[in-house]
Amino acid sequence: MKLLHFVFVFLLVSPLAAQTTTTTTTTQPVAQEIVVTASAVPDSVEETPASVTVIHREDIERREARDVSDVLREVPGVAVSRTGSNGKATSLFIRGGSSKQALVLWNGIPLNNPYFSGYNFGQMSTAGVERVEVVRGPFSALYGSEAVSGVVNVLTTPSRSGAVVEVAGGGHGLVNALASGAYASDRWSANASAEHRQDDGFAANDDFRSTTFLGGLTFRPIDHLSIGVLGRRSTYDLGIPFNVNAAADAFEPSPARGEDGTESQFAVPVRFDGGRIAYELHYAENRRDDHFADPLGAFGPEEATTHARVRTARATASGKSALGMITIGGELGRDAVDHRDNFAQFDTRRRKSDSVFAEDQLGFGAGSGRVELTAGIRYDHYDTFGSETTPRLAAAWLRGGHKIRAAYGEGFRAPSIGELYFPFGGNLNLGPERSRNVEIGYDRFTNVATLSATLFRSQYRGLIAFGSSGSFENVQRANANGVELAASHHAGPFDVALSYTFLKTEDQATGEELLRRPKHSGSLSFGYNAGNYDAELVVTHQGARADVTDLFPFGTVNAEAFTTADVTVRTHVGALAPYVKLENLTNTRYQEVFGYASPGRRAVAGLRYTIR
Repeated sequence: MKLLHFVFVFLLVSPLAAQTTTTTTTTQPVAQEIVVTASAVPDSVEETPASVTVIHREDIERREARDVSDVLREVPGVAVSRTGSNGKATSLFIRGGSSKQALVLWNGIPLNNPYFSGYNFGQMSTAGVERVEVVRGPFSALYGSEAVSGVVNVLTTPSRSGAVVEVAGGGHGLVNALASGAYASDRWSANASAEHRQDDGFAANDDFRSTTFLGGLTFRPIDHLSIGVLGRRSTYDLGIPFNVNAAADAFEPSPARGEDGTESQFAVPVRFDGGRIAYELHYAENRRDDHFADPLGAFGPEEATTHARVRTARATASGKSALGMITIGGELGRDAVDHRDNFAQFDTRRRKSDSVFAEDQLGFGAGSGRVELTAGIRYDHYDTFGSETTPRLAAAWLRGGHKIRAAYGEGFRAPSIGELYFPFGGNLNLGPERSRNVEIGYDRFTNVATLSATLFRSQYRGLIAFGSSGSFENVQRANANGVELAASHHAGPFDVALSYTFLKTEDQATGEELLRRPKHSGSLSFGYNAGNYDAELVVTHQGARADVTDLFPFGTVNAEAFTTADVTVRTHVGALAPYVKLENLTNTRYQEVFGYASPGRRAVAGLRYTIR
């Protein structure tokens, strides 16, 4: 009944919103590039008042990056922490927020796990990925819970027809095979990708196996109507080579410890352009099943199984008015989790939410320049804690390739199902985590170069952690201030890009830095493309940062800074492109997560066949 009421109100109100109607890539300039994540209606990189980074398929191929997390390491304001080698648990931190406060989307489908929030990037391959859009700052006014510090949207809809077949092999038993294709016509478009990977890792029981299938189909029966179907399924199986011994004073080999699981997404997007008003309906489902086992655990056999499901239905109506492009919409969310382990279990626990939101995008001339304004607000009601209202206001002044922008926004994260119901520590009285962010930035666009600089200040309140009662409580407060810099330049056969982030975080209760958020981080990429040959060198740096240790007496430790480099060399012979890549060129010994060694040097050789 509530759903019928929602649809009725949506269809009634959307025409009223429009009654005042009056009559960055290798293929196009950065300023003309369209992004879909920063606002309810697609906007150009030049005009959006948001802080945005776009990663393209060409960037992924030049780096021969197999995992999405690898290209995210070059994004300013973003820190990536992987617990060991490829495939292992990988967390993302944006602007000092926790990994639970970054919303991750796949073609607009929320991927964050409702069990304990956050998303594990460890098994997300670049197979079929056309673009990755990263918007920094709180976007709860548009997306609701978990869009606290930023949003990452992985997009797989191709821009042109074609097909690619690729095989690669490398040291430590790496084998990777990929096939993808796309077709587009006036009425139909379709795409599909499949990938299988095997990797023996860098120690005994450090193996990783994964298989990914994804695809999409869109049908346009008439000019103003499109109906689509999107799907993705990924399976994984990995070993965990080390575990803490019974005395908790050393890591020891764990020959039988491992995880396996499945992740799947499904969506049906429908769009109808009625002229004055454009309507969109989007139903999506995300499922994740994870199983962990160690028959030789330090204190006996260990096992855990978690099943998580998220269902969302979203509807929007957008129309031009005297006040700008106005979008109104609503969203329903239904989450469910089952969990069992050696110590506790709970059958299906549910969480539901109902939301309404509105956004206005207004642009107008101002002297010799132009002003772009975006204002949004969203109301979310959860059956677990109550309601939350989050606003966002952003403005930009544009003139001749220059952009000065400023934004204020608030965000929130709803308590996860695990934080509410876990038998040891769950607390039904939890409230949401909240944030406030203010930023100011400058962007410069030319045909051959870009420059971006942003200052930001974030406040996080009501952070959920174990309290003195032995259960989860809203007890922590933290601040994060920083500077984000990015620049790129193209000159003849050469391309260079750099990013740098200065981040100062503070836990207000202790005065200490937040865990796994380096004060200094950055990257430098240098590309060369001359005729049939090209090369790419990527250097990334992560500064010293606070972390925790799993060894007695536990507590906080200092994780050392590290710098790594990857180099790729490729030649083109017609439709064939053989390449060689050296990962961790200098064989740096480092740990992104304290106590878990990251991969050493590896040589990879591959061959790509492309049909355009």
